[in-house]
Amino acid sequence: MRIGFVGLGTMGEPIANNLRKAGHDITVWNRTPSRAEHIVSKGGKLARTPRECAAGKDLVFTCLADEKALDAVLDGPEGVLAGLTEGDVLVDLSTAGVRAAKVASEKVSKRGARFLACPILGSKSAAEQAQIVLVAGGPGPARERARPALHAISARLFEVDEPEKAALMKLVVNAVGGAMLTAFGEAVALGAAGGLEPWRIVEVLQASSFHSPLYLMKGELIEKKDYAPRFKISLAEKDQRLAQEAAAELGAKVPINEAVRRMFAAAVEAGRGEKDVAAVADLCLEWAKKE
Repeated sequence: MRIGFVGLGTMGEPIANNLRKAGHDITVWNRTPSRAEHIVSKGGKLARTPRECAAGKDLVFTCLADEKALDAVLDGPEGVLAGLTEGDVLVDLSTAGVRAAKVASEKVSKRGARFLACPILGSKSAAEQAQIVLVAGGPGPARERARPALHAISARLFEVDEPEKAALMKLVVNAVGGAMLTAFGEAVALGAAGGLEPWRIVEVLQASSFHSPLYLMKGELIEKKDYAPRFKISLAEKDQRLAQEAAAELGAKVPINEAVRRMFAAAVEAGRGEKDVAAVADLCLEWAKKE
């Protein structure tokens, strides 16, 4: 397929590269063109604008940091929307929230095209290995067209019938993940304050009924103080904000999510926003004065 791909960030670049490796004819655009050098050197094409990237394609992907970044590439005379024509399909891999999925779907429909919200579950390493999980939401014909490309970049694909449901599913999953991560970091700091070594805490936790691959993976990073971003704290805070916005619109109460967001926000304020979410434990350890 002829595929346009807009947004070559931490997740977007390896996903676009996997589409190239799967044999698709890929054209890419990124605000910082140097991010496209690897894909272009392997045969991909570099578009001058999002509109050019989207025009004449069988499938168009966007993969942006948040709802503001998504709006910025969709709108305007050189935006993605301007490049879409009747029957085209736009797949948004961003975690931009329920409201943004609804708005984007309406904008795309006005162009006579179809929209899929398809948020990503997984880390940078999973994206590199085509092992991410995807939740695709939108009309059946659009899902059918996108399905081969989505299978090429993922380990599992779940489908729902509306973009808003896919967007909400991602926020629900990340609400659980945020609670797990912050509770884990806080507990590791509690143990460290009493002289327990982090690796021993993880060892015992993994032998319990509360074990999780997440604790094993992030525990190793905490032990090594390796906070290079696999998933940035600033993005985790954004996801909790979007969950709260969805809850407000649905009339749901999310007090745990509110506490989780405050923890991530505190880490951002403490200068850890660009670090991996495991650095929440680093903040807790600092509070416990047991770094």
